[in-house]
Amino acid sequence: MLPPSATNSTRPYTVVVHIDESPEGLAAAEYACTLCLKFKVKYRLILLYVVALYRRTGLKIINRQTEQLNADIREDAENSMVKCKQFLSRFESLITYEWISIKDEGSAGPIMVEFIAENLQATVDLVVVGKKVNPGFKKIVGGHISDYLLENLMLPVMVVKNQYDVSDDEG
Repeated sequence: MLPPSATNSTRPYTVVVHIDESPEGLAAAEYACTLCLKFKVKYRLILLYVVALYRRTGLKIINRQTEQLNADIREDAENSMVKCKQFLSRFESLITYEWISIKDEGSAGPIMVEFIAENLQATVDLVVVGKKVNPGFKKIVGGHISDYLLENLMLPVMVVKNQYDVSDDEG
């Protein structure tokens, strides 16, 4: 059975994908782009890049350090976004997409859930996110964005495991 937007010619089937420059983030983006290429209906592809900054506190001395760390995070994010867009250039003439970057304090999962709930909830049909096959240490210390989205979004979530190479390297 198709979702309502697939049968409603006025509203496109909307896919939101969490993208970053990790192999998992690029695999999710590649999966979503490939999926949209196969659609026989109008689609809207939204690539969501989340910049998770450290929270400021009430202490001036700590806030100075936090601001420096956040400046580094912003700079790294700008470089990462360039790499993501370079990766996406392979789809440039094949699909259309919207790029949205969000900068907020906190963890990426809650930032993404809040943004979708406030701005896109009524129009999203599918959320695509990457996940490492071997969760390792990250699951112990902070969990995966995919786990957070699965638990907190009231939308269908497609988890793409990084089982294939999405790099530009040949040979």
